[in-house]
Amino acid sequence: MTINNQGFALNLINDPEAPSSARISLEEKPVPELKKGQVLVKMLAAPVNPSDLVYLLGQYGLPPQNGAYVGFEGCGVVVKANAGLYGKWLEGKRVAVSATPGIDGVWAQYAVTNANYCLPLRKDISDDQAATIIVNPCTSVCMVERAKELGAKAIVINAAASQVGKGAIRYAKMLGIKTIATVRSESNVDVLNTLGADKVLLTTAPDYQQSLKQVARDFKATVLLDAVASQDTPNALKAMPNRSTAIVYGRLTETFDPLGGLFSVADVIFRDIKIEGFWLATYISKAKPWQVIGLSRKVQKLFAQGIFQTDINKTTSFEDFAEALDHYALYKSDGKVILKPNG
Repeated sequence: MTINNQGFALNLINDPEAPSSARISLEEKPVPELKKGQVLVKMLAAPVNPSDLVYLLGQYGLPPQNGAYVGFEGCGVVVKANAGLYGKWLEGKRVAVSATPGIDGVWAQYAVTNANYCLPLRKDISDDQAATIIVNPCTSVCMVERAKELGAKAIVINAAASQVGKGAIRYAKMLGIKTIATVRSESNVDVLNTLGADKVLLTTAPDYQQSLKQVARDFKATVLLDAVASQDTPNALKAMPNRSTAIVYGRLTETFDPLGGLFSVADVIFRDIKIEGFWLATYISKAKPWQVIGLSRKVQKLFAQGIFQTDINKTTSFEDFAEALDHYALYKSDGKVILKPNG
């Protein structure tokens, strides 16, 4: 039986000034037959992340697919599977879902994805929170644990008022790693101090660079969690001790430069500065099933304990999603927009 699906498809346009709402259109198309290893999920909730906005611009690391449904993560119920015993076990279960690169995303009533991109959920986590546990919280945990592997006593987190930044502050505190949070809005300083950041610096302050240099050396901060890229990467690293490492996981800088990142060759050569990337999809695709399940359980436990919590500004239906999307694009720190495709 053919199932008709409705969702927001990419409308790829060559206009950098166009709002996010102009880059999507509500489309209906049939759900494709499941290939081996895939499952069909009836979506309950799906958030908007900064990575979604970059993808709408055609600037994300994945080639944009005009007409494909958008949306990288969410939660829903597995209604059909073609994925062996694991897929059969997933049927009827509520899961957190990550979109499989190269096929339709999850801003739709139904989503097709690989079975190993589905994480079974605890009952004590709401749909809205469950929809957000993969992209941001898992990224926070993985990067802080990587910083621990690198021997960091403290980490610098730029764009620290983001959900990844807040999660990293909370998790680092649990592991006894100090955090230096940088933000560009003064309204976020008290928020991050209350959250537990050991030092919050305003990037717009005239003495920002010198202050960062001083506190990075005092705290022995040797890892940068970098979501901004562009000039921010070398600027932060220049203030940090020798043999520091930048873990670049995003590019919030709004530029049409296809590379998006910069670094100081002199720092790399003479100060032993290192730069590495992190993308959760790569981690999940390479990790063993027990590693992914272990990560999922760890993050969900943190949610259930209230240590992790995603800030949510608004839940929407298809009808008012476009307006909410434009608001989020301008005011990300207000909290997530959550789409309820079947609500």
